[in-house]
Amino acid sequence: MFGPGVSFNDEIYPPLLRCETPGIDAVEWAAQHRPAIDATLLTHGAVVLRGFGIADADAFEAVASSLVNALYGDYGDLPHEKDADRVYKSTPYPAQQSILFHHESSHMPQWPSRQFFCCVQPSASGGATPIVDGRKVWEALPDELRDRFQTLGIRYVRNFIPGLDVGWEQMFNTGDRAEVEERCRAQGVECEWLPDGVLRTVQKAPAVLRHPGTGEQVFFNQLFLHHTACLEPSVREVMRSLFGDDETAYPRSAAFGDGSPIDDATITLLRSLYDSLAQRFPWERGDVAVIDNMLVSHGRDPFEGERKIIVAMGDMVSRAAVS
Repeated sequence: MFGPGVSFNDEIYPPLLRCETPGIDAVEWAAQHRPAIDATLLTHGAVVLRGFGIADADAFEAVASSLVNALYGDYGDLPHEKDADRVYKSTPYPAQQSILFHHESSHMPQWPSRQFFCCVQPSASGGATPIVDGRKVWEALPDELRDRFQTLGIRYVRNFIPGLDVGWEQMFNTGDRAEVEERCRAQGVECEWLPDGVLRTVQKAPAVLRHPGTGEQVFFNQLFLHHTACLEPSVREVMRSLFGDDETAYPRSAAFGDGSPIDDATITLLRSLYDSLAQRFPWERGDVAVIDNMLVSHGRDPFEGERKIIVAMGDMVSRAAVS
């Protein structure tokens, strides 16, 4: 299925495609075997390419480009890798803390169907990129929660507060307020300018979607990256001291789509469920992980030592096309 010189192991998770023969052109090979990789992703949600000699951002971008119709270069939540328009640095988050599970941009009107990670430098310890199959999460949810999430969706509030989140200028790649307002209107996102010049956006999004390729229901959202119960206790206390009991004034918050609160106990249950379903693999230098962003969520474990993972994403999907 993947040609001579490349072994395929789907008895581990995520499945591993290993180049066994030096000299294989990774870009040409990936383009030739894209249909087989796509089929693997529909089944497993993720696959790791190893041993193809992908050593830098240029090689990574070329391989990623061969596996999508178009890479996305206008993502405002991540900084670009130096001299790379369509490759990003990974989230600049403290090494000693976890990045919680999320489907990239799932709260937005559009998101990447494909996400790529390349290991330029594995950490001395820790630093895995755990993944969770959103189909399994949906199947495991208690009926009452499943009904509420499916019926109500999630309401995300974001305040672009300087020093506490990325600025709105970076997020929208413009300093023109009128352009920001127009783009929000076009995407069905409510926005307002607070008295201190902070941009607030409010949007309602589904918590679950049917995958267009498999027809399966997937728990698909960014709840953990927005709900205040997922903040470190000390950080949540600081937020409370700054903004009081109004959690919609925090940099990020989330509720059910009708505005009713998602209680902390629900978040605790969900985090426990994700942790029980999480799958990990040890990064090796040059690895490229390819994920179906609609099928699996990803996170990041704490780590020690230097670590460099670069990111690409492509083949954007609009909510209107799949709702």
